[in-house]
Amino acid sequence: MSRHFLEKLLIIIPIFFELGNPILFAQNQDFESSFQPLSYPEEFLPNWYGNEVRATSARIFQVLNQGRNGSKGLAVQPISTFDGKIWIKLTPAQFENPELLFFAKTIQNGSGNRPALVFYSWGRKLDGEFSEPIQIGNNTEFPNSNQEFRRYNITLPSHFKSEEEVFMSLDIRYGPGSGSAARWIMDDFEFGDIVRDESPPRVISAKGYDSNSVFIQFSERVDPVFSIFSIAYELEDENPISVQLKSDSLVIATFERKLESAKSYGLSIRQIPDLEGNFLQDTTVTFTFFDPTDIPEKSLVINELMPAPRADQELPNVEYIELFHAGDHEFRLGGLKLSNSRSTAILSEFWLNPGEYLILAPENQAAQLASFGKVLPIKSWPTLLNSGDQMFLSSASGMFIDRISYSTSTWGGNVLANGGYSLEVPNPFFLCDNSAFLTPSIDKLRGTPGIQNSIFDPKTELVNLKIESAFFVDSKEILVAFSSPILPKLDKENISFTPVLKADTLIFFSTTEIRLILETPAEANSVYRLVLDGLKDCFGNEIGDLSINLVLPEIPEKGELIINEVLFDPRTGDPKFVEVKNTTEKYLNLENLALANINSAGLPDQLRVFGKKGMVLEPKGYLAITTATQALKLAYPKSIQGNFLQIPTLPSYPIAGGTVVLLFSGGEIAETFKYDKNLHHPLLRNPKGVSLERISDQSPTTLSSNWQSASGNEDYATPGRNNSQALDIEFEAEIIQIDPEVFDPEGSSGPAFTSIRYQLDMAGWVGTFKIYSAAGQLIQTLAQNQILGTNGMFTWTGTDSTGKLVRAGYYVLVAELYELGGKTKVFKKTIVVATRL
Repeated sequence: MSRHFLEKLLIIIPIFFELGNPILFAQNQDFESSFQPLSYPEEFLPNWYGNEVRATSARIFQVLNQGRNGSKGLAVQPISTFDGKIWIKLTPAQFENPELLFFAKTIQNGSGNRPALVFYSWGRKLDGEFSEPIQIGNNTEFPNSNQEFRRYNITLPSHFKSEEEVFMSLDIRYGPGSGSAARWIMDDFEFGDIVRDESPPRVISAKGYDSNSVFIQFSERVDPVFSIFSIAYELEDENPISVQLKSDSLVIATFERKLESAKSYGLSIRQIPDLEGNFLQDTTVTFTFFDPTDIPEKSLVINELMPAPRADQELPNVEYIELFHAGDHEFRLGGLKLSNSRSTAILSEFWLNPGEYLILAPENQAAQLASFGKVLPIKSWPTLLNSGDQMFLSSASGMFIDRISYSTSTWGGNVLANGGYSLEVPNPFFLCDNSAFLTPSIDKLRGTPGIQNSIFDPKTELVNLKIESAFFVDSKEILVAFSSPILPKLDKENISFTPVLKADTLIFFSTTEIRLILETPAEANSVYRLVLDGLKDCFGNEIGDLSINLVLPEIPEKGELIINEVLFDPRTGDPKFVEVKNTTEKYLNLENLALANINSAGLPDQLRVFGKKGMVLEPKGYLAITTATQALKLAYPKSIQGNFLQIPTLPSYPIAGGTVVLLFSGGEIAETFKYDKNLHHPLLRNPKGVSLERISDQSPTTLSSNWQSASGNEDYATPGRNNSQALDIEFEAEIIQIDPEVFDPEGSSGPAFTSIRYQLDMAGWVGTFKIYSAAGQLIQTLAQNQILGTNGMFTWTGTDSTGKLVRAGYYVLVAELYELGGKTKVFKKTIVVATRL
């Protein structure tokens, strides 16, 4: 320490330390009790009298926040027409060697320069004679300026020490000068035997206070002037830029630079005296710095809530929120914000250690919870709604620390919701949002404020984390959903695409969902491989790379998504289903697509939306929509690998017949299919459990010959996969085509029918299609003078005009085509009807 600093100490010491610092007193007055506005000879406090005591800030009065350490004090305001006079009754005879001391200062009053002049004198009676007044200090001792408190010791004359009763008189006079005079403040008056302190103060601890400040705890009260000298403190050759005496024995030293977290520092402290003038020996305190205001996300947890207390329970009828310290070092909570959707409360100064619980409660009710643990009263308490609320805990700057939400359903029913049960978090070390895990307390008190939760479970397990789904919301936005919560620490640098796309913004939409905003639009029908790295689960565990394919689909148009198979008459216990098919090479967006039926007015009715957000049907893909996927797979095991979608209910599709309607997302009809049992194969004995399959996606649903019973070889239905009766060949140059040319009507191998397709170069033709035996006998008429389109199809199931199965052998199709201009075309094609061997 420099010689110059020691010289300054020696000059200042006599001013403030006359007789020493008291440790034990028998008679004192701290002025915290309310003054009675009573003047001499009445007492305004026990044993205290004043010549003009008022309730307002004039003459002699009680002052708020101006006492020592922000407490109350006694104030006297001398003016030109008033000098304050105070009498104090003392009882010296009960003490061995009584002494008197108090603390005093002045605060500036107006712009004048008049000091307050303070004198004291002694007398044996309140109304008797007093000794000659003695001035405390001189005329500059109490100037009209803002001072710090100083201690004053006054010696009781020896001839008064044996008296049973002595009165001390204080005169506070209007000093010389111009303008107004200073306001004089007194606090902590003490009288009695004084045990002197001859031990110097010690440094009990040093620790971080904020990012660039150190909190220093002394063993006793230290001098308010010497303790704030910057040169008395040194940290790595740097003196603080400011020093604040937080309370009698607590000092905050603030440095210009930020201190490094987890670093060990040596703080040198020199020449700090206590109030008696005992000086601290030069000391170096070593400590590891942590910023107690740096409270990372989820290190301080909202661990329990009591939104709906009850008066008839063992717990107090008080709302409370319990915090749990899940971090690694001590936190200072002053300035933290506790909020809900309607209001915000600011937490007052409080230090909390790792593993400790803290109960927050309304200021006027907090004392009722004191027996349960540490309690912090909260002004402007954000009232918790019984029906549901969101609570937020954030730093003074608004940085998120924790949040939790609840609703009536969180309790699992109205009985618990209204029964005075708290909501508890099972694992406060869980790093994600705990809202979904909140559970009513099972403790006998119906809550566990200040202690470990009754449902505490340190072994909380998560479902194996994977990408549940990912889809394009539009060409520049992707929604990714996970199987379990993720830690919201992902950055756009952790996201990659093949082919290349770049993420511009990443939004944590919920604990299990993220939204990716792209820099440039994705291309429709391109398959992208999305890879995420750097993911962590809610315990901070690293997860390996996760990936998924996704594609930007197109909105389907008419003919691109069709009704492809219908089971309307299932076996007992089996579900019905409707299958749709993507006829294109594109990926189709199924979002908001619906099934319906037709009401008596001929309009779509009983809409059932099956297209969920993000649902895509691949090119040439199938989707069977049913109410019981597993039951349908059991009924048709060959389709177990098919593509299924389960919805709660289907529209009504009666067994006797009805209409299946497929609707686009805007309500426009994509396609209808009017079905009945007569569309089944005529040789089918029992149609129950047999679906109707569409033969050609190029022919309309209204064409009865375009529907056929599913093959028995394929379980009589093919939900979610290629139809057993489908014809995949396309028209060739020939006008008439037959496929297959050989078929078994009983379906022993291949289709149980043959299809007869035609393709014309223009509309307006009329045609007759007939089947003849090899002997020339007419067997069946498929069409008689029917107006033909440019293309179409007929089917023959191997039956004659009476519905009987024909014999195996050769048959001839004769097709006669006419057009209005008189042109005629006749075609003959051989068809072979086979039989089971």
